[in-house]
This record gives sequence, structure tokens and C-alpha cells, in this order.
Amino acid sequence: MDWCARMTSASIAVVADFETVAVVTLDCLLEHGKLRTMSVLARNRSVVVGVDGSESAMRAAVWAAAVAHRRSVKLRLAHALSNPVYHYSEAAPLFQAEFAEEVERSAHEILDRAERRVRSEFPEVTVSSGTYPGPAGLALTRLSRHAPMVAVGSTGTGTVGSLVTGSTVARVLHRAGCPVTVIRSGTPSPVPDNRPVVVGVDGSELSSLAIAEAVDFATTFDVPLLAVHGWGIGDITGRYSALTMTNSSVVEDEQSVLMAENLAGWRENDPDLQLTTVIERANPSELILKYAHDAQLVVVGSHGHGRLVGALLGSTSQNLLHHVTCPIMICRRAS
Repeated sequence: MDWCARMTSASIAVVADFETVAVVTLDCLLEHGKLRTMSVLARNRSVVVGVDGSESAMRAAVWAAAVAHRRSVKLRLAHALSNPVYHYSEAAPLFQAEFAEEVERSAHEILDRAERRVRSEFPEVTVSSGTYPGPAGLALTRLSRHAPMVAVGSTGTGTVGSLVTGSTVARVLHRAGCPVTVIRSGTPSPVPDNRPVVVGVDGSELSSLAIAEAVDFATTFDVPLLAVHGWGIGDITGRYSALTMTNSSVVEDEQSVLMAENLAGWRENDPDLQLTTVIERANPSELILKYAHDAQLVVVGSHGHGRLVGALLGSTSQNLLHHVTCPIMICRRAS
């Protein structure tokens, strides 16, 4: 599958603020293992990464640069400016002007450092940068509406605290117009390597989008793809009689059919795709975490059936966000 053919004018944008973010969007429909573009606007979207001067942000920028390099698209570095503190006195105008100058100076220093870091590792990538008015969550949400991909670092330098649980990332995860990739500070390497990609499969529409993103990444970097489906009694209650549920082979057969239907067409569309499937009676998040230890990226839908991801920031999503050590991509339907 030729990613550039589908996203010819797409670019990767890196957005910097109190926290780090990198996002990737694919505004398309999945039909029998093939992607059909919904709008010409998708061609003009950009991947967004936030940088704030922290090492986590730098790692996110390097990761995004590696993706931009392999996909032959642009990298956009962006920084969300801090909101001014207003003082009501005769000296207020002077103070506010000095504050604005200091914020701009600091922002450009951060952007310059990030650009030098990226260019030192990927000199072929076309890099641009810019500043955006805060707050960070609003800025990133707006940028995500024009992005085919976004990535976020797990920590930042602001007072919000952990990016994974902070208000900025929560806003982006809830309202982003594209998939959001969270890159944890403990990631062994910020640069994609030869380790596999793990994708969670549950039969939902957003799971299909996650599969599309995972296949795209795996084929772009020529790495194995591991499709994981976990199921339990809680996921099938109400669809089977008590007698049927005691016969696990019947349920297992249906789960195998579900996996096959969700992956139908992908192998045929790309014979070189290194695709392996895992179907186990297990808690979905625990099963994904089990295989994530040896993965370079985990991809899941923002909402799914049963307990795969549940609510966007429900127990399973929180579990994955807090415990995976590799980047995790949460796929959303474009706004």
C-alpha cells in the first residue's frame, strides 16, 4: 500500500507547548482491505507533534521526523504560547509587553533546539516551525483537525503534570480530529525499528480504522504486524445461551471468524504484509500489554465493543496509556 499516493500533500507537524504531542490522521473508509479517500482535504492534512523543550517532547519530534522521512512528507514543529497574566496597574502595559516578548523568545529557542535535533538525525526532512496561541489543549485540538497524524510525549514541562492524565492530553484525546500517538518518556528508542506493531481488534468501526493505521505503519517500515483479539464471558453474555457458553469451542470459532472478517483483504492487498493473529480468552488490555513488551507501537480504536477500549479514557484505555512502554496510537474518527 502506497501511503504517499493516498496522502500526497500531507505533512507532519510538530506542536510544542507545556506537553508533547504527535498525531496521525487517516480520513478514509475501509472497504475489503482497501482505503478509499473521503475528501480531497485529506491530502492537505499534516501530522502534528508538540514540543515544549522537554526531552520527552524531543523524543516525540525525532519519532515524527523518522515517520516523515520514511513517508517523504514534511515535518511541522509548533509551540503553543502561554497565556499572559493580567495585572491592573499603571505598569501593567509594560509588564505585559515584556511578558509577551519573553514568551516569544522562549518559544523560538525551543523550536530552534527541536529543529536542530531533528535535522541532525534526519537532514533530508523538510522542517518548518511556528507558534500558536494557547491553551495547549485547544491549540492541539484545532491543529488535529488538519492533521493526518498526531503524537504526544508522556510528560511535559508545564504545571499540568503527566501528559497521559493531564487536562491537555485529555482534551486532545476527547476532541482530536485524528488519531493521537502518545510517546512515553521511557520509550527505549524514539526512532521506529524492526520490532512488530501490535493492533487491538474487536470488530468495531474504529477498530477497522486502527487496523488500517497499523497496516500502513507496518508496511511503511516493513515490520511485522500482530493483530490481537482478547475475549471473555463478559463480552459475549447476552449473545449466547448458557448452554452454548459452556461450549468454548463454539465461541472460539466465532471469535476466529470475527478476526478473519476484520483482516479480510489486507493480505491479498499486500502479499508482503507480515501479519500474525492472536486470539485468546483473556482481558483485552492485559493481552495487548502482554504483546506490547516486544512491540514498537500499539494501535487501538478510541471506542470499541466490550472492554477493548471502552470509553476513551475508561479503565482499559487508561491502563494501556499508563503501562505500555512503547508509543501507543489511539485512532479516532475524523471530525
